[in-house]
Amino acid sequence: MTTIKHILGIFVLALLLLSGCKKDTDFPPVKVLPEGNIITIDSLRNIYTAFDTTIVDDISIYGIVTADESTGNIYKELFIQDEANAIKLGLTSSSNYFIGDRIRVAIKGATITNDNSMLIIDNIDPDASIVKQESSMDLTPEIVTISDIQTLFGDFSVYQAKLVQINNVEFPCYEVCNTWANSITQSDENRDLTDTLGNTIVVRSSGFANFAGQTLPQGQGSIIAVVTQYKDNFGSITIQLTIRNPNELTMSGTRKISCPSCPTYLHIKNWNDNNVTSGGWTTQYPTPNNSWTTDDFTGSNPYAYITNTSNTLAGESWLISPAFDLSSTSTPFFNFETAAASGTTTTSLKVLISTNYDGVSLPASATWADVSAPLAFSTGSWTWTASGDFDLAPYRVSGVYVAFKYTSTGATWDTWEVDNFNLFDF
Repeated sequence: MTTIKHILGIFVLALLLLSGCKKDTDFPPVKVLPEGNIITIDSLRNIYTAFDTTIVDDISIYGIVTADESTGNIYKELFIQDEANAIKLGLTSSSNYFIGDRIRVAIKGATITNDNSMLIIDNIDPDASIVKQESSMDLTPEIVTISDIQTLFGDFSVYQAKLVQINNVEFPCYEVCNTWANSITQSDENRDLTDTLGNTIVVRSSGFANFAGQTLPQGQGSIIAVVTQYKDNFGSITIQLTIRNPNELTMSGTRKISCPSCPTYLHIKNWNDNNVTSGGWTTQYPTPNNSWTTDDFTGSNPYAYITNTSNTLAGESWLISPAFDLSSTSTPFFNFETAAASGTTTTSLKVLISTNYDGVSLPASATWADVSAPLAFSTGSWTWTASGDFDLAPYRVSGVYVAFKYTSTGATWDTWEVDNFNLFDF
């Protein structure tokens, strides 16, 4: 019994020691912004006159975040709005504030600037100058029309930076098969949006947005966005919309103007990988001649390339597609682009189709149909020229090959560039 009491005593003592050594929980320091005057966003916008203005006093504004960086459509920016007005914040770094956060922004040291007719509070440090007050305070977008948004007060839209909803809109037929932006080159793109009265407004999206490569909605409905604008060097003002997330759009209704269906792409070869034969393409040289290769004059747009400037050899050079199975297609087409050097013989590049080529032998082993006549080719000066769509309806079988045949002589220095070969079906 004495032994048991002794053991229990040691156990109790150990617990007391452990509890006495317990480490206090570390909490991050609470961010405290300097005391100062609180003004409305409307009052802040009125501070700007005709020149950039740096705030030297302790001033703060409150607002609810209406657009954040989460989808990548804006970067190092936030849009905030209070009861009466809205403004865009230019941040020194990305932030962790999201749509629905009610924030206080200390603007001492920040600059109110006019960025091509878009008023911005610039140089805001999100870590030092912003404090979140509440979350989940989502604002209901104001329902407006395109005409409303395009009403100007001076150089500024009366709805600039505000969250809006526009009903009964659709993308025109020339837009509906496009994506929001160019996700490959990560370049921004403008897309026209129209209402039932024929008014048009630009929807601008970033190539870095996580939805950049998605196809635009094809129906009619409503769009939710923040209002932005841009003034070009000629003084022309373009009112724009910046969407937050395409999931907020409800554009699946019946269109006012019906459009053809969008194509299904069966094969795309753009040579952006700097590999002339990737994707199943091959080259054939029946007689000693120049080689098809890739080139990239601008540094950002590789293409297939062939020239006779060095060797002045007489012969043929073939660039041949993989075999295409078009047996189950409805209305297949292909198109491409060409550019040629000045002085190039326009007939030195032809397009041919075969349905009995084996994919490995010399081209002479198969029957080839010259289909160049209806296609457009560059006439020189390195001008890129779209070929137009070639109708493959007579070739709705398996084992279809498309070839670019370059013929050179010892007398001419013909140079061709080929890019953006697309095979598609409707």
